[in-house]
Amino acid sequence: MEVIIFRPYDATVCGMQPATAAATEEHALSTDPTTPPPAGALAREVELTLQLDPADLARVADLPLLRGRADGPPVTGRLHTVYYDTPDGRLFGRGVALRLRDESGRRIQGLKTVGGDPDGDSAGVAVRREWEWPLDGAVPDLRLLDAEGAGALVPEEIRGDLAPVFETDLRRTVFTLRPDALTAVEVAIDDGAIIADGRRQPISEVELELKSGRIGRLFDLALELQGQVPVRIATESKAERGRRLLTGEAPQPVAAAPLALSPLTTVAEAFRHIVRNCLRHMLANEACALAGGDVEGVHQIRVALRRLRTALRLFGDVISSPETPRLRAEARWLADRLGPVRDRDVVLAMLDALAADDPPPGLGALAAAVRADRARPAAEARAAIGAPRAAALVLDLGAWLEEGRWHAGADAAARDRRDRPMAEPAGAWLAARHARALRTGRPPAGDGRERARRHLRRLRYAAEFFRGLYPAAAVRPLLDSLDALLDALDALHDIRLARDLLARIAASDTDAAVAAVVRRLDKRAARHRKALPDLWAAFREAPRFWG
Repeated sequence: MEVIIFRPYDATVCGMQPATAAATEEHALSTDPTTPPPAGALAREVELTLQLDPADLARVADLPLLRGRADGPPVTGRLHTVYYDTPDGRLFGRGVALRLRDESGRRIQGLKTVGGDPDGDSAGVAVRREWEWPLDGAVPDLRLLDAEGAGALVPEEIRGDLAPVFETDLRRTVFTLRPDALTAVEVAIDDGAIIADGRRQPISEVELELKSGRIGRLFDLALELQGQVPVRIATESKAERGRRLLTGEAPQPVAAAPLALSPLTTVAEAFRHIVRNCLRHMLANEACALAGGDVEGVHQIRVALRRLRTALRLFGDVISSPETPRLRAEARWLADRLGPVRDRDVVLAMLDALAADDPPPGLGALAAAVRADRARPAAEARAAIGAPRAAALVLDLGAWLEEGRWHAGADAAARDRRDRPMAEPAGAWLAARHARALRTGRPPAGDGRERARRHLRRLRYAAEFFRGLYPAAAVRPLLDSLDALLDALDALHDIRLARDLLARIAASDTDAAVAAVVRRLDKRAARHRKALPDLWAAFREAPRFWG
């Protein structure tokens, strides 16, 4: 059984007091070469952070599921941390946070990667590199970075511009849980705020940091906690939230990160990588979707859920778990809650395009009617994304994946399939989905067009999952033809959706505008239908890169 042992440094928070708001000279960075720097330690932090309502946070420390497993009484104190960067955020732009923490006069300098390691993250768990050094002084000592081999993360050319940019002030309660003999989890209950340029953002969260044991135990503990109080997975670190509070920048949508499967990756490893990638894609867009400023955030979550459901279908022969149907149903539940607002966003994008090019009379009133109609599904989508049920989906999938429950009931044949190189079955899987798409029509028409679109979309996701197993030059022609065909089919789907939606919400003062918009959409649809035979032929004739 694999046991992960992480950092030996165990900070004590007993008696911590908040630091005063320091003057500029107190926070000047130290580079004095006359005094040798203290020793530090590089650690690999593995952490799952849960956000709670402040009213629920107050009772977490007394929950029996935590108290009953605690290795000693909890310790409560105050924690004040100052984050350093250049005025234009160059350090944050490099994915690094430099901080000075005060624990009741005991100062600790930290350097930490921001946002987690995409290749090291489990689903929802941040895996970060972190260096910490005890300090005698009240200012960061940049010599420590070079002594520990971390100097390249903070280049010399920006060090002179580093200054305090924001801070956190917390009341932290800490204790260690030992769910079993091999597992130790540090639980930190944080109640406080991020402070930047006079603005404050509340912090109400529980950090579960794995000190030893398997990552899956973090999910098990989080699920137990969620059974007592509603929780959500925190998708941004304190450094990321502090930076956004400082700049006022809205969270941005995030596309799926590329997968890096190799010909040596086993089927089991590929499945874990793909599911983790899908869940990270989903979580990375939560902040954007909940903020509501960019409609692409909701769309990216829907894409992540479709990719996840495609993966569960693809690997059906190697999944041996009675939990799978429930997890698929929960993913479908969330996707269904996001569909209505996405439909209206598609229509609004079409109306915006028409407004930029010879808008018909009454288009503004029609767009306003669509925006008004969007309000309720938008609120329902945000509520679903932020609901404990959505958090439970990720936690359930994380525990199911990391603890190996997805193959716990496997027979000998399934175990053999699971341990083979992914390169062996990938070609057959792709060929089967390619053939299924071709059977839907030549080219697809009528009801078959929507069926073809679904199958082609699943083929596209599967090809993206496995493209790393094949030469890049061989993959590109089929993907290009597939993308062009899907673009046309998506456009026809969206035009039909727009016609139906506009017909439902049209009022007497927008009838003329609806008629004008429908005429233009019909012309556009005719062009796409005319192009379909050639696009279909190009897709059908494109070389199969899987051989």
